Amino acid sequence: MMKSPIVLILSLQLGMTYGYLYLLFTTFTFVFEEQYQFRAGAAGLAYLGLGVGFLTSLFFLSMTSDYIAKKQAQADEDGKLKIKPESRLAPLIFGVLFVPVGLFWYGWTAQYKIHWIVPIIGTTFIGIGVNLVWIPVQSYLIDAFTIYAASAIGANTVIRSVFGVVLPLAGQPLYDKLGLGWGNSLLGFVALATVPLTWLLMKHGERIRSHPRFQLDL
Repeated sequence: MMKSPIVLILSLQLGMTYGYLYLLFTTFTFVFEEQYQFRAGAAGLAYLGLGVGFLTSLFFLSMTSDYIAKKQAQADEDGKLKIKPESRLAPLIFGVLFVPVGLFWYGWTAQYKIHWIVPIIGTTFIGIGVNLVWIPVQSYLIDAFTIYAASAIGANTVIRSVFGVVLPLAGQPLYDKLGLGWGNSLLGFVALATVPLTWLLMKHGERIRSHPRFQLDL
């Protein structure tokens, strides 16, 4: 599976997003305690923004994912509609944009101590973006690799877990060095750098996936 450039690219993309999520999980408490003087118990309210974002994106995906896939489906030789795995990646382009937007919003509003609800609203965009990356990637790997889906998901899980362990360790040192504004902006710029890869996979993913070099013998 790791010989497939598509699996590698999507695994790195999802791993980065997953690492960002856990970085936020591990830094919310000290950010809101230091910037807004929240008590330890009240600091837990900072997670509400992510929760709202998760629920919003789940509702959006439930309403649009199958609709988009069927809309892009093409008829095969028997006249039956065939859904291409690449159609599952459509929401991904929004995900890779929402995550950096949320990071910029959250970082700079918290840096300048704008009312606490404003950075929490920013994290709502991050929550939406995380699910719009996570679910399309998982759906694509299952549809694209069929009987080998478990291997593709396994490779994805290994990379995602590594990011989930390593990135949170850099959270507080990153903020101490660059501040909340530039620290989150750095993460946002890295996320933005993956946008061309997303476009590449959406446009040329089928050709890459079906190339004989990356075909698996049954």
